[in-house]
Amino acid sequence: MSTFQLSDQVSQDAWKKSKLEAIRNYHQELIKDLGIVKTDFNMKMPFYDDQGRMVVGIFASEFKKEKGFFFELITRSLDPIDSERKVYRVPPSSSFDEEYELNEKGSYLVPLDELRVVNEQAVAISKSSAVTSSDKVLAKSFTPEMAYKAPAPMEDAPYSEMTIRDYFAIHTGRPVSAKTWLNELIKNNK
Repeated sequence: MSTFQLSDQVSQDAWKKSKLEAIRNYHQELIKDLGIVKTDFNMKMPFYDDQGRMVVGIFASEFKKEKGFFFELITRSLDPIDSERKVYRVPPSSSFDEEYELNEKGSYLVPLDELRVVNEQAVAISKSSAVTSSDKVLAKSFTPEMAYKAPAPMEDAPYSEMTIRDYFAIHTGRPVSAKTWLNELIKNNK
């Protein structure tokens, strides 16, 4: 690598670091309310996979964060993708390598439609329990036998986010949803 290339890479790394710091500073109160360290909050650029789905790349270490991994979606120029500055969460998972496809960059492809938007007002009122409470409530409804078949924590979704495909999956008992966790739930209840 030439001195010019090295200098260019250093300045690009510094630019990325400053963009990430700006995003973390913008969400500083949310990070505090969630009770997470700054490094558990990042930025992700969505892209289309070879199946035509809009996805983000999530690394194995990000699936292992105790309270989940939080991020804002960004453009190629590392600017926030939407004016609402939505924050997304990937819940902790021990079976991510079975649920998601690994790409050549070493990250797992998670479809955007499986992500959950963090409700910042709920978090501000009830702190980190607003994010993790649905996981715990759902886990309590499982029997030990079910937990053995599906040891990964599953995330619940609001009724308002149910698609026609989800409705069909639930009412027919067929795992045809685009949500992997819903398909697993259906398979494990047969």
